[in-house]
Parts: sequence; C-alpha cells; structure tokens
Amino acid sequence: MTLTLLALGAAGCASSADDGESPSPSEDGSGGAPNDPGSGAPVCKTAADCPAGYTCTQSACVPPEDEKDASDAPPPLASKSFVYVLSPSANSLTRIDPRTLSLEAIPVGASPVDVAVVPGEDSAVTLSSLEASLSLVDSATQPSHVLRVSLGRRYGRVAVSPDGAYALAWPDPSSPPGSGAEGVVSLVDLRAVRRGEPAERTVLERSAGFRVTDVLFRQEEGVATHAYIFAKSTVTVLDLSAPRQQPLPVRIALPAAMAADINSREVVATPDGQRVLLRATSAAMLASFDGTAFRTVTLPEVATDVDLLPDGSGAVAALRTAGQLAFIELPGDLEDPSGIQLIDVPGSSVGQVVLPPEGGGHFALVYTTVLNDESLTRVELPSGTVTRYPLEKRVDRVALSADGHTAVIVHKPEPASTATDPYERAVDADRGYSVLDLPSGYLQLRRTGALEPAQLAFSSGGGFVGVTLRSDTERRYAVDAVDLSTLVSHSVSLASPPAYAGGFAGATEETRHRVFVSQLHPAGRISFVNLDDSQIRTVTGFTLNSRIE
Repeated sequence: MTLTLLALGAAGCASSADDGESPSPSEDGSGGAPNDPGSGAPVCKTAADCPAGYTCTQSACVPPEDEKDASDAPPPLASKSFVYVLSPSANSLTRIDPRTLSLEAIPVGASPVDVAVVPGEDSAVTLSSLEASLSLVDSATQPSHVLRVSLGRRYGRVAVSPDGAYALAWPDPSSPPGSGAEGVVSLVDLRAVRRGEPAERTVLERSAGFRVTDVLFRQEEGVATHAYIFAKSTVTVLDLSAPRQQPLPVRIALPAAMAADINSREVVATPDGQRVLLRATSAAMLASFDGTAFRTVTLPEVATDVDLLPDGSGAVAALRTAGQLAFIELPGDLEDPSGIQLIDVPGSSVGQVVLPPEGGGHFALVYTTVLNDESLTRVELPSGTVTRYPLEKRVDRVALSADGHTAVIVHKPEPASTATDPYERAVDADRGYSVLDLPSGYLQLRRTGALEPAQLAFSSGGGFVGVTLRSDTERRYAVDAVDLSTLVSHSVSLASPPAYAGGFAGATEETRHRVFVSQLHPAGRISFVNLDDSQIRTVTGFTLNSRIE
C-alpha cells in the first residue's frame, strides 16, 4: 500500500477467534447484509461472477478496498530545514522557516503544477506545465537561488532520484497531455544544471510508452542506477549511468492481466527500488520486476491488497474471500511458489494490509474498509500468530508510527446504526479515530462528532501524532495533538479548513515534535503545531506579499 479496538491486556491477550458475528458485505461497502431482501448485492459463487476488481465473499460481490489518497493537489513538502509550499496563482514557491516563520516567495515557472524536494538537501524542483519548464531551487544560501530549464513540452508530474542527481518529468496520467508530450518523458541532469550547462546537455527526451502512471528509481550503494517508467502496458528502463548512450531504452511488456488498463495493477516497491512487485486487480497473480523481466506467481484468488517489507525480504497479499494472508518470501517463493505461506485470519475480515516501516518489526496489520467488521488484526511474520483487536467502529484507514509501536485507526461513521443502546448508537454515528499501543494492546477511542479526521502526521522525533479535524458544515477546524505514551489528546483550533499535514525530514530540537498543517485560504495559510505543548504559530498571506499573522 501507498505509496497502511476495546482495551486489551498484554500482547497476545486477544478476544476469541470467533465472536459469533460474521462480517456482512454490502453493495457499496456500507455494511448491509448481502443476502437481505432488497440489498441489491449481486449473488455469486466465484469472483468470475462479479465485475472486475470485485471479490465473491459470502455469496455476494464485494467492491475493491478503498485505499485513501492524501490529496490530489501538491502538498507542502519539508526539506531538512524548511517547508516548501507551491503557490500556482502567484507563480512562486514559498519557502518557510518553521523556527522563525520567515518567508521567501521564490519566482518559478508560470502556474507551477508539481514540486519535489531533493532528498537530503534544502532544495526543491518545481514543474511548470504552462511554461514547459523546470526550476531547480537551492535554499542553501539566502535568498534562494533558482535555475530554470526549458523542457519544450508540457508535463504534469516530476520526481527526483534519491541521490538528487536526476529529475524526471512526465505527463499527468489523469489528464490529456499537451505539446506532443504523450509517451515522452524528460530526464534532467540536476548536476549539469548546477554547473550551468546548456539545455541540450541537461535535458534528455526519451519515449516511454502510452500513459505513464508510475516512476521508480533503483538505487545501489547510494547511487541511482536506473529509472523504471511504468506506462499502460509496458515498463521502460532508463540506464542512469549512461542515459545518452541509450537512444531507445529497454522496453518490456507487462503481463497481459496487468496491461488491460491503468487500473488493472498496483505497483509497490522498496525504498531503494531494488524490489518491485505488481498486484493484478482482476487476476489471481502477482508479478515481480527486477529491471530486466517479469516473473509471475499465481495466487489462490485475486488479492485485494499487497505490500512489501521495507527490506524486500517478503511480501504480504490479502486474500479476502478465503480470509487469508499470503506471505511470500523473496526471492525464494517466486522461484518455487509452493513455499508461499497461506495464513488463516480467523474472526476478522481481510481486505487491506499495513506493514511497519524499516526497523519496526515483521508483522502485518489487517483490516477491511468495505465489510461490516469492527476489528484490526495483527499477524506475526512468518509464524502466522494472530492477535485480534476488537474496535468500537468500522475502519476507514490505518497508519503506523515509524517504530511500529503505535497504530492510528481512522473510523467510518455509521449514521444508520441499528444498535439498540442509545450511547452505542451515538458512537456509531460519530466520526472518530482510535490509537492502539501495539506492545500492550491498549487502545483509546477518540470521538470527534461531526469533525472528520482527515490527515495524520507523526512527529519526526517520535512520541506524538497530529490528527487534523474538519467540519465544513459547522465551520469547525482543529488538529489533535496525541501523546503516544499516554494515548491522551489535546485539541488545537485552526482558523480555516486543514488540507494537508506533515512532519519534518530531520529531528532537530525545534522540529522533533512539530508538524505543519496547510489550510485552505485564498491568500495561503500554514500552521506549525508543537505536539508536545500544543503551541501553534500560523503564517497567512504568503501568496500575497507574505503577510504574517
């Protein structure tokens, strides 16, 4: 996954594997029983009887799991020391110092559409579709230094290699490209840009297939060696060690089941790009890509989700109909699929999987967003030991802290709850989230009423998480500062609707417990919240003369 509970005692002291209540899928994922008269859920015997992407669960066609995307708009991004905010209407990138709230409006290409931070630096790259240019912004000294490169084509997306050597621009797959950009990408050598070399020596155009959807970089010993460019039916491999000597890059066809359309697969990769895995959304198969070829493996059924362990040693796929996880040890089980371990997850619905970050342990958190199941389950890998945590509300999404010790579960409201107890019915109808301490199994529910938990941001220093809350109907906005050692939250009011929240790349004394929250405001607004003492500082008007509030 992109881009993944009543208070219990000690870990492992979970409820019975079967609480006597079976989850009931519904036509729209709202939880109604599929076989009730008038439910409208198609009757099925196997997934072949259902629409593409659906599974057959308890004789009903159940829709795909609902994986949340943070935002369609480019969010603010944090570098080592600063936060960068794209300001399309002002044709600028705003650099904000969270320590002093000093602002710098940095002119970039007209109507910028995307931004990426250069890893490990106080630098960023912006992309202007209108002007067909790329701007490299270096904030190592003040004022920031801008180098602009003409691309000649209107692109919508940009990514930077992990070593900061290259930027790659490609057409946005959600909108028709202009200026002949269909199937063409531009590789920009950022080192050559910094040396002041001309565009003909810094920009390299290459064909990459129809409708590019994903761009990954492979890194070895700290150096980006290849770029993998996934299009509708192919993947193009650029050799970054000598890209100009490769006029026609290697192009490899995707497995047929993953090439029908851009929604027919999910692409996941380890942070270094050395392990790439694809899940077919309408076929019972996975595919591994090593940069030269695909190797496919058949599963017992269509997987509803797949995720990779950060070290690339294994993958976990959710098999919803069977109520199982498939644990694939890599690369061994690709060579001999008989070694794939099928783990039963009794008493819980299997739909999505969240794995801990590197160093956070080897386990999977399992839940569903479309079945009427109020639980989260932990499965140890590879032992398959299952611990089920009952919840008071259904699950919308789950996030894990960097150390893998805390899970934040955002819940779905259920206005049509049929609970007979008035209090329980009110809990069902409310929005809210739960915080689970995984070592102890201790859980705390936070009801938020009409306020929708929207964004989650863990502090870089650990120990805290910020949860933004939003109700446009009541015009109430806030961010909860949650202490992960006590599971107690304190609410801090916001003046306008939160749009995005994030932490900082480094854990300096000033930023280790601080998060930033951008807000919807015509002049631009961003707040910096100290989660340890609930202090908030807000900058407003950075798109209009950088006025500070």
